Amino acid sequence: MSDARPPRSLGYHTATVRNMLLTKLPDSLVGGRLKSRHVAQAIRIEELTLESAVWPREFDGLRIAHLSDIHFGHLLGEVRLMQAIDAVRAVRADLIAITGDLIDLSAHESPLLFERLALLQARLGVFVVLGNHDHLDHPRSIVRGARDAGLIPLMDESVRAGGRDGLLVAGIDWSKSIPGCGERLRRCGVARADLLLAHNPKAFVAAEERGIPLTLSGHTHGGQVARRGNRRHNLVFTQRLSAGLYRRGESNLYVTNGVGAWFPLRLNCPPEIAVIEMRSR
Repeated sequence: MSDARPPRSLGYHTATVRNMLLTKLPDSLVGGRLKSRHVAQAIRIEELTLESAVWPREFDGLRIAHLSDIHFGHLLGEVRLMQAIDAVRAVRADLIAITGDLIDLSAHESPLLFERLALLQARLGVFVVLGNHDHLDHPRSIVRGARDAGLIPLMDESVRAGGRDGLLVAGIDWSKSIPGCGERLRRCGVARADLLLAHNPKAFVAAEERGIPLTLSGHTHGGQVARRGNRRHNLVFTQRLSAGLYRRGESNLYVTNGVGAWFPLRLNCPPEIAVIEMRSR
């Protein structure tokens, strides 16, 4: 199969114009201070302990590092990327989950990105799903780059992490709707996974129906601007599942703020890496 790049989509060109008008232009008008202040924010480590009666007992106490929305490109360059990678390595997780939007615009950014992401290692593996930005420009090269770096890309599929009796991890590709996420989860071919990775938090609707104990998502950036003391009051007012922890029955969803952004402003919504310890009960 040819690896020739297809013509860039209308979505790519629309995102490029938005990036120019809403990110690069405002930043240039203030001499780069927006970007400088944005990347100077410390990356918060958000530690949680969650419980579920359907979490497998043999993986009681499993530690998962959740990294999302890197948006490698203009706003998040190599120095900031290494800060995030070093932070993930420091928590010594058993499994690392990267839930999409690895690049911001161009797939040409991906070789350096994956050269650095290859530094991530975990006992049960480093798993990756794609987000909407990863589909703007040659998503196949993103999947190939992840695999070549020793990561495990999941494209509507499930695998046993750690061998035949390992944790059942499912990952779905980007979809913008609840029915679309549900259809992609059906393609994974499992009645119920232990862990679901999905860029879009809307996948939690189908995950909860199947009794999946933990779903990890990003996409919303936590709204980037939120009310002090209530992270769910944010600019993503159209997204019902916008930030933090949600629980329905024995199913948990965590929506991370992510480490990157598409606009150089975060207010009461710091960049974060989530570290989740899962307990069975």
